[in-house]
Amino acid sequence: MQKVIYRSEIEKYTPQMETAVVTYIEEGQIETFEGFDTFSIIAFDWYDITNLDLDPSQMMLYLDTEDFFVICENEMSYNAAKRYFVETASNERAMYYFFKNLFKGDTKNLEEIEDRISDLDDAVIHDGSEEVREKILDTRYEVLRLKKYYEQFEEIFDELCENDNEIISDDYLQYFDILNNRCGRLLSQVLNLKEYVVQVRESYQAQIDIEQNRLMKVFTLMTSIFLPLTLIAGWYGMNLKMPEFAWDYGYPIVIGVCILVCVVWAVVFHKKGWFK
Repeated sequence: MQKVIYRSEIEKYTPQMETAVVTYIEEGQIETFEGFDTFSIIAFDWYDITNLDLDPSQMMLYLDTEDFFVICENEMSYNAAKRYFVETASNERAMYYFFKNLFKGDTKNLEEIEDRISDLDDAVIHDGSEEVREKILDTRYEVLRLKKYYEQFEEIFDELCENDNEIISDDYLQYFDILNNRCGRLLSQVLNLKEYVVQVRESYQAQIDIEQNRLMKVFTLMTSIFLPLTLIAGWYGMNLKMPEFAWDYGYPIVIGVCILVCVVWAVVFHKKGWFK
């Protein structure tokens, strides 16, 4: 028998499964891959990779010489499994088509994520806003989830290809080896995206540092220009009888000196290109 079922329906199909497997599943003892003498159980977290905002759902595959079941946690994973499932004359072939359909379109999806990261890279240069930062963090989280997603399949296919219980015939091992290679390529693509996101985040941080440096540069220039004026103000603010106090033009002269100092410093900084 080959069928997609809900986890709550397991007891209905006990006659088709090994007796121990129902208890094993109900107790939540499932690992990523479990190979027994007469059957194998595969468990993995399924993501809708077109919308990673949704929570993951668990799927389990039960395979023996006579039966192949896809056991789903909820309606979302059940509907997805029905799309991937193809009933064939061979259980091994049915499982192969299931995984093949599960990975269908993943390369295109990863390319779309790469395009989004590229857009973020351009946005960093022209717009260093908080919104861009949030998008970078969201994309990074998305890529990390995909990394974990494909890593679990890489482990599954490694175990399947070892075929310790010989549930899978030699003729079909090559097909699962193909899936293993495909999963490896997808994982490699995700790792490249992870590095790309890191580079964009570092570029964003560098852009923020540049903006902060520009701001500090403005403050430094303003301080440098008005520092001599502070000295003059402190000098004439002392409680001393200065000769200039008796001049009719003493006050305008001091004002002129202050303006001249500002102009001289501004010209010097401009020639050095510090206003750029």
